[in-house]
Amino acid sequence: MSNGHLEAIRNLMKVRGGICRGEIIADTVRSSKHFTVLLEGLACMTTRHEDGARQIYAFHHPGDFLGLHGLLHPKSTEHIEVEALSNCSIGTIDRDILEQTMQRHPVVGRALWRASMIEASIFRQRLVMARWPAVQRVAHLLCEQLFRLGPDNRVIPLNQIEVADTVGLSIVHTNRSFQDLRRLGVLSEKRCIEVVDTKRLKEIAVFDSRYLDPSEFLSRWDLHIEG
Repeated sequence: MSNGHLEAIRNLMKVRGGICRGEIIADTVRSSKHFTVLLEGLACMTTRHEDGARQIYAFHHPGDFLGLHGLLHPKSTEHIEVEALSNCSIGTIDRDILEQTMQRHPVVGRALWRASMIEASIFRQRLVMARWPAVQRVAHLLCEQLFRLGPDNRVIPLNQIEVADTVGLSIVHTNRSFQDLRRLGVLSEKRCIEVVDTKRLKEIAVFDSRYLDPSEFLSRWDLHIEG
């Protein structure tokens, strides 16, 4: 989107700060009337199993729309929440107002559709990873986060519990995977998750970033918003 379109969206937002780590920012039950955008901080899309275990589907970074799939598929029965993993600030936009904006500016609707496609691609990738070896699962998630954070970042702002809840491993098994990656010279010995050999990490993960950037095939689509 152009700077003009981005500014138009910003002008529609009601900004809210002071969101603390652990707070539920949005969910599929209460968020049907507005869109929510993460402006600062880190958040995750999550659900709870019957035994109380947390399953993390995806991580959200500044600029992401939160729980977008729930707004595009409002009849979904699965209760999914967006949880703050750090102190955050958000912007909310009334759904009806944003839909009117998309009718006037189809490029905005195209951007939302692209974001929802990336979200769906991440979900599919989680399913593909389910039967991979533990070290490859962890390495792939770290590669994904490096891609999202940008080329100048080497420190991934997650902890091992959050990684475990995403890749479907116990915390013990996840810790062993981190130890293996350190022995391979991929991660530093620091307490934080710092990648020191990105090329080797990608090789271990067999990482292909195309699922995070569907612009090649979406560029051939012509999106129309019907009133």
